[in-house]
Amino acid sequence: MNGDRLRFDLTNLADEVTPVDLRDRALRTSRRLGIQRAVATSAAVVVLLGAATGTAIALVSRSDGQTPMPADSPSITITPSPVDVIPTPSPSVEPAVPVRPPAASDDAVLPANMYWYTEEEFGEARNAPGRIWRATPDGKWKLVREGRPGSKTNSGPVAPSPDGARAAWIERSPTNRLVISRFGGGSVYTVPVKGKLTCGPRWLDSDRLLFAEGQIGRGDWTVVAVNADGTGRRVLATNQQDCPVVGAGWFGRSEARTVELRQESGKHRTVTPRIPAGLKIHSLVGIAAGGQTVVISTHVPNAGECGCTWRIRNYRVDVASGAAVELATLDPAWRKATGHGDAKQVRFLPNGEMVAQIDAASIGGDAPDHRLVRYAADGRVLGSTAVPSGNPWGELLG
Repeated sequence: MNGDRLRFDLTNLADEVTPVDLRDRALRTSRRLGIQRAVATSAAVVVLLGAATGTAIALVSRSDGQTPMPADSPSITITPSPVDVIPTPSPSVEPAVPVRPPAASDDAVLPANMYWYTEEEFGEARNAPGRIWRATPDGKWKLVREGRPGSKTNSGPVAPSPDGARAAWIERSPTNRLVISRFGGGSVYTVPVKGKLTCGPRWLDSDRLLFAEGQIGRGDWTVVAVNADGTGRRVLATNQQDCPVVGAGWFGRSEARTVELRQESGKHRTVTPRIPAGLKIHSLVGIAAGGQTVVISTHVPNAGECGCTWRIRNYRVDVASGAAVELATLDPAWRKATGHGDAKQVRFLPNGEMVAQIDAASIGGDAPDHRLVRYAADGRVLGSTAVPSGNPWGELLG
């Protein structure tokens, strides 16, 4: 009887078992543990490598019906654009690096046609080109462009245009100059840069950008705007205290308790955000079209002013009134003085919401840990998603 009972119980238990897609589980494991370990996993994941070209075929996992997270993307499509893509170099010169599948975006977080830039990686282990990704209507990241803008004589980072089609950077040799080109290579335009110091280029829009020339010492920056083809040079401001922040056709700067905005047309605005006493503004993060709203990042000052121990608080500010709405922290632990949660970039949406690039790592760490967070107009977090996997250094565009 005991044997019959045991068989009966085992039969019922088998009927209740839900089949598990081992391939899907293995794919998720492979993202965490690396391709080599995934190949050795009993739930086999086959990665096909083109031996002649060194090109990897992307892996596509199936949705398990749960909320998409960075390691569990429902579907990843990597489709390089036929335009502006650098041909695969000879392995003897530069080892080919497979494109790693990016984390899926959440359609509730990222609107379509928002762009992310992944910086170029250097070194023998990884020698990946810079990449431009676009958020798609079905909530995924799509690779649309890759290239190697910049040179060995860069004096600062490469700055992609808002649509990711162009790139600009400052070169020191043979003389200081601004260089502008297509992101994937092609015609190059150069603009002479005066002064011993320069502020790296930032784009006013996809067709016009600015940079700043300066001498040694604070308070001597001259802000200059040019077209994407290097023409139309125009001085916008002189005797500026520091490098400008640019957004939606405006440029500006911040002091400890004030923000100053300018436009090429000559418009000028100054606002004193109504933030709690004791807070200090350390960066102007973004400017909305029309210059009516800005986002600032602030902190509680401490001895030595080490960013790694700042209590960071980000605010959305109405420029006309100075009214400030605090953006909720993504992690309650960031309410302590840990240097986490600094806002880096922001893009305003037509409905009053916005998407912010938030660094989940501590200021001064070895590498950032960017999250894209969608905020309501009242500062509530509506959702968050990961940026494409790969080089952690990058930024939100467009």
